Amino acid sequence: MRFNIYCTIFLIFLIVASSSVTAKEITVDDDDGAAYFISIQDAVNSSKNGDTIVVYPGSYIENVYVDKEIKLISDSNDHDEVYVYATNPDDPVIHINADNVTVRGFALLGVEEYNQAGIFLDEVSGNLIENNDVVILKYGICLLNSSNNTIAGNTINPDNYKVYSSSGQNPADIGIKLYISDDNVLSNNVVNSNNDMGISLQISSNNTLDNNHISQNEIGINLVSFSQGNIITNNSLSDNLKGIEVDGNAVNHIYNNEITVREEKEERSFKISIALIILSAVFVLFIIRKMRGMVF
Repeated sequence: MRFNIYCTIFLIFLIVASSSVTAKEITVDDDDGAAYFISIQDAVNSSKNGDTIVVYPGSYIENVYVDKEIKLISDSNDHDEVYVYATNPDDPVIHINADNVTVRGFALLGVEEYNQAGIFLDEVSGNLIENNDVVILKYGICLLNSSNNTIAGNTINPDNYKVYSSSGQNPADIGIKLYISDDNVLSNNVVNSNNDMGISLQISSNNTLDNNHISQNEIGINLVSFSQGNIITNNSLSDNLKGIEVDGNAVNHIYNNEITVREEKEERSFKISIALIILSAVFVLFIIRKMRGMVF
């Protein structure tokens, strides 16, 4: 009996030891220095579950597909130093199709005038998406049928498009979108200047949105299509046309948020200016005809 116990302990030790040996760090450098690879995708392809891929500062022209339980992080964790530019306009910049993946410290840029996402979580759970910057994309971070993920400290601010965009137009519609996705945590994200919604939940329940900063969107937070049981707390929503829009038939827990909204001043002032110009023209025409002794 005692022999069997010792054998079991020894086998567990071997399994733990072998797993710790096989997990390794893989480096990527676009300058082809001492790193293993110059392509992030090549590094992902060669990795195994549990590996960490460290990407050195530089520019990487590629779409990245992650199908293994790995950590994908920038060398400095600073998204101002590691840029990933999408090449395929039909695919997300980073497409995650595995559980327990970490993506941290990247600036993600798409192809203008296409319906791309920066990071796409595709039927996965247990992922950490942290400290990334998303620019020039239709959608910032999207979750489809994904649960128990953490989206924290990311910046989705299409105003930065002016640095990169050739058209001068802002293509972004939704900063963070959850579709059929439950039990996720969204915290400390900055979501600004999207044409439609800052954060959108559709058919998504029991998610927690805490301490996010959401401004200058059409709608700050949108909860529709039977999205219920969500906790919306301690968020700052400023200068959106609408703060929080909810489905009246669903029960959500919304409290302790700071909400200020803006009026459509630009459009109204433009209409007033046109009306004043027309009235002024009519008045001037009336004076001219009166001076000529004509009946108006």
